[in-house]
Amino acid sequence: MVPDPAPVSGPGLASVPNALSLFRLASVPVLLGLGWRGATAAFLVLFALGLLSDVLDGVLARRLGQESALGARLDQWADFALWVSFPIGAWWLWPELVRREAVYVGIALVCLLLPTAIAWAKYREVPGYHTWSAKLGAVGMGIAVPLLLLFDVAGPFRAFALFQVWCAVDELGITLLSPECRHDVPSVFHAARSRDR
Repeated sequence: MVPDPAPVSGPGLASVPNALSLFRLASVPVLLGLGWRGATAAFLVLFALGLLSDVLDGVLARRLGQESALGARLDQWADFALWVSFPIGAWWLWPELVRREAVYVGIALVCLLLPTAIAWAKYREVPGYHTWSAKLGAVGMGIAVPLLLLFDVAGPFRAFALFQVWCAVDELGITLLSPECRHDVPSVFHAARSRDR
């Protein structure tokens, strides 16, 4: 009797959502190379594909039943790497624009780096909170950044850069309230409610 074949995908690295996160991680050095070489169109296309993979990995993980702690960590690292590498490439491609928007770029970067650094100091790992505010902020930035870079429309970018302050407060609150590293916490209010139980 022939045994049933082992499942092709699962919670390991070979799962579809994790492959999308790995694609995002692998795209980071390519993005930086494209930015350095001045390949504007290819840089924007690859960044857009990275954002699309970020949207799809969570949806597919839930639909395919492939959610895992490894997947949440991988997704968080991939998001972090993508969003940290983007301003570096943008600086090489649009230096005047980045200089003009430096205050807002700085706010967005500090709001990305600070909660991650504090969570790392506390847990020695990067949590994948995937808060509602962070999801909204990522979608907003995904729309606002192309508007800024392609059409020099700064208002949405500035608004969503300031919104990152709330995203950071939300994540810092979860880190403060949670004794162990957690994943998929919708908001600081959910963290507080689960702590009270």
